[in-house]
Amino acid sequence: MKLTSFSFLVAPLVSAIIFSAVSVTLRAQTKSPADTTLTLKAALVLTPEFCATKSKQGSFVSGKETFEIGKAACAELEPALIGVFSSLTRTAAPPSPEEGQVVLLPKFGDVDATKTLGAFSDREMIVLLEWTVKDRSGKTVWIETVQGSSKHHMGNTFTHGKNVKLIVEDSVKDAAEQSASKMSSSPELRKLAQQAH
Repeated sequence: MKLTSFSFLVAPLVSAIIFSAVSVTLRAQTKSPADTTLTLKAALVLTPEFCATKSKQGSFVSGKETFEIGKAACAELEPALIGVFSSLTRTAAPPSPEEGQVVLLPKFGDVDATKTLGAFSDREMIVLLEWTVKDRSGKTVWIETVQGSSKHHMGNTFTHGKNVKLIVEDSVKDAAEQSASKMSSSPELRKLAQQAH
């Protein structure tokens, strides 16, 4: 009887010790966000022209639509990239060389949205975002094109405007997240960060 009581008390204690050891091991194997941060001072250039970019699609027959991709990008890019660099400053024009180690220059490539096939049909939007990253001397150190996409039901006449806004925001947000991932894993930018220290 005493042995059973002892086993009853020891089993949870042993389980807790094993669980703690496994948790510590897993945490040690997982990279912390600080491990992926580029130790670079970056300037994100979001010009008024870029933020005002609109994509107009369709015709008189199919119906014309305007997608405010610049407005969405200027809301999504800074939050997505802020964790990639040790310092990120948003500017409306390219900064002077001493203000940053790298300058991030986004530009829209192609933007395409599938046609609406009827009320409550699925629709997809694809946004291509072209990046040029320059160093302090103005030399281009990284060029990349990222693609963001999203799908939504387009709904009816009453909800169409809201759904168009959602598909733009989600596809641009996807492009912003893809940009952050590609920048943080870029060998060129990692090498530049190492040279800066």
